[in-house]
Amino acid sequence: MNDKIVNPERIRKVAQSVIGLPTLPTVVSKMLRMIDSRRASADTLARLISTDQALTAKLLKLANSAYYGYSREISTVNMAVVVLGFNTVKDMGLWLSVFDAFKNSNSGAAGFDPVKFWEHSAGCGVASRMLAKSTGSRYSGEAFVAGLLHDMGKMILNQYFAPELAEVHKLTLGGEMDLNTAELEVLGVCHGQVGAWLAEKWNLPAIISDTVKHHHDPWNAEVDPTFVAHVTVADALCHQTQTGDSGRTAPPQYDARLWDIFAGAAVPIDETDMERLQSDFMVEYGKSEAYTSVVRTDDHGLM
Repeated sequence: MNDKIVNPERIRKVAQSVIGLPTLPTVVSKMLRMIDSRRASADTLARLISTDQALTAKLLKLANSAYYGYSREISTVNMAVVVLGFNTVKDMGLWLSVFDAFKNSNSGAAGFDPVKFWEHSAGCGVASRMLAKSTGSRYSGEAFVAGLLHDMGKMILNQYFAPELAEVHKLTLGGEMDLNTAELEVLGVCHGQVGAWLAEKWNLPAIISDTVKHHHDPWNAEVDPTFVAHVTVADALCHQTQTGDSGRTAPPQYDARLWDIFAGAAVPIDETDMERLQSDFMVEYGKSEAYTSVVRTDDHGLM
């Protein structure tokens, strides 16, 4: 076996970089716990959010966007929470936190475009939510965040290991080596594991960290392989429709085990559905453009 794959020093360096990343903002961390406890009211949640000016401004802007179609102005955080719903509020809080953690990632490895990367991430969030809702997944409320964060390990590598990521990029040119194998060759660890470390550091739900870790091998997922497979398909839809750019030189390839997961769970998704799902996704992504445009702003250094 290639000794680079199991080099503990390389893995230690990557892990320490994750440990050095900021924790979730206090307001967002409290908000997640409040929502997940199912004891939150619109009033108590609004009072907490009002202590964060940036989050308050984003929520009000989103609630007043044409996407929600209200005829009168939403001027209070309480009403914005009612209009948007708890899950959307949670999604936005996490998205803004991730943006803040990586707002200095405009420069990095050759072949990695942060703006297009965020477009891909947003698209995967939208596609994951669409698929999870259509199949009645019990984790449909977590689907957008799981899709959004699935590749955040790449942002860590881009920010702290740009030369190594550029080397990974070179190894994948021409399709002779897939991305995960190249990452193991150069770094000793895959971007999925790196992203999962951050999700665990942020105390995100186990379903999120497990999805981030196994979005390329959902058959190895520990919490809910079927849910993880939804995000795997969402990622594939984004590559097939060229929604953003995940930094890959070639789209990921999946074997029959992906479709076996759905079949085993009696979920009506198989390979023959992909063309139809591409069309459904493009419609859904168009509807969500107002949402993504509110979050992707210049003050986070990405748009």
